[in-house]
Formats: sequence, structure tokens, C-alpha cells
Amino acid sequence: MVRAAPALLLLALASACAEARPAPGARSADVTVGDARFRVAWLGGDDRQARVVIRAVEAAAPRVLRWGKLARPVTITLHPDHEALEVAAQRHGYEWLRAWARYDTIEIQSPASWSFFGAAESKVQELVAHELTHCVMYQQAGDDITWMYKEIPRWFSEGLATVTAGQGYRFPGAEELWKFYGRRLPGSGFGEPGRARAASPAGFYGDPIVDSDPIYQENSEIVYGAAHLAMGFLLRRYGDERVREILRLMGNGQRFPAAFQAAIGISEAEFAADFRRYVVWEGWRR
Repeated sequence: MVRAAPALLLLALASACAEARPAPGARSADVTVGDARFRVAWLGGDDRQARVVIRAVEAAAPRVLRWGKLARPVTITLHPDHEALEVAAQRHGYEWLRAWARYDTIEIQSPASWSFFGAAESKVQELVAHELTHCVMYQQAGDDITWMYKEIPRWFSEGLATVTAGQGYRFPGAEELWKFYGRRLPGSGFGEPGRARAASPAGFYGDPIVDSDPIYQENSEIVYGAAHLAMGFLLRRYGDERVREILRLMGNGQRFPAAFQAAIGISEAEFAADFRRYVVWEGWRR
């Protein structure tokens, strides 16, 4: 259900404490899907893209709520171009970035500006499902302050989002990750020293699972691809309910490492080593 409502549009965030400013021609619409509530805000002139995003919210919400309820409404703000998105997200130099989610807000670059021809509606639906999954995860894991301190690793956060949004086709698959590990693992490429290192909980510098920061900005594709594969690996082995249990335990006060250990029965490092073995020893070929 959609109804018009007056709103202020967030034009820019100069810092974490910056205040929202009224924007000429700002518009918004409230969207309700079951018990979940959303607000989509945009500048006048971007009405068509706003309708696309509203339809995307309605389509994505049932899939996203697989992981739990939204404790707070989510405000989704459309920004006219990439520069405006980077300001709102406070992330600079990420040319591939199209959206950024926090606890109860999502900043989206207007799909009309994604390329010369804009964006297909199916791609917008994927993006909205991805970002809303982050919001559900954050709200399940803590409140509007504590969610930032739960130590949720990138592979879990992005993997849950890409699996929910059905985005695996966009990223490198198991064979590409196998090649990546073969090039990066210490030892003789795909030989036994490298395979032995693959079982190490520590991984290696720039490991897309346990040490993705060094490669995230310039090699995001392999990071997202590894996250998607790792989450699929986790869900096949342990199922949805164990993942929901991780979120529930974080919501009860635990940080991710303890919640993961309690819900899955092994540490995150042990899981990462299992996943690397699965990739490097080509379990995905069977």
C-alpha cells in the first residue's frame, strides 16, 4: 500500500552529525508491506524512478523478511547522481557504489543516472532487496547504536544480502575464486603448500573472507563473489534457522564471533578454513 506524505529530503551529509535540510520539490511516499513500514523520499522530477523504487520495495520485502522483522521503519532516499550518493553515504572513490544502508536508512543513487540508458527495473529490485537485507540484519542484531559494534564481518553481511537478492550471477563464481586463491596462497600455486595454507584459520593478506579490507575498494567483485559463495556454503550446511539464530543471539547482546560460535558450533575462523578447503580442493566441482 502506498500513500503520499509530506517529507524532508536529505540532500547531503557533510559529517555524521549533519542535519537534513529541506529540498525544493522534495516528495515522499509511505509504503507498508505486512508489518513492515518504509518511506521513499525523492526530489521532484524523479517521480518515475521513485515509482520504480516503491515497486521494488513491495517486491523485495517478503524475501527480506525471511531473516526477521524490521523493528523500525526504513527511509529510502533517492539522490540525483553518484556524487550526491557518495556525500550521503560518506564513502568516496567507490565508483561502483549504487546504494548504502544503515540501521534504518538507505541512500540510493537514482536509477536514471546509473548509465546512459538508466537501469532495468529488475536491477533496481535486486539492489533494494540487497540493501533492505542489511537493514533487517542490523535491526535484528542490535539497536540504533549497538548494531555498529557487533563486529559483523563483510562476508556475512554482503553474503546474506546477495543471496537474498539473488545476485550471485553478477560476481565471480567458484572457479574464479579457486584461481584467485591459487595465485595468492603462499607456496607453489595450487600445490600442496598452498593447499595446506588454505586450511589455516588466518588465511593470508587480502583474503576476501577474513581480510577483505585491503582489496575491497579496488577488487570488490572477488570480495562480493566470495561472500556470496561462503553464505551459500553456510546455508547448505547449517540452514536458515542457524543464520536467524546468529542474528537473534546478537540481538540478545552477543557480538558476532560469540553468536556465530554458539549458533553454528564452530568458530568463524574454522568456518573460513572449511570454506577455503572447499574452494581450493575443488569440492564445488562434485
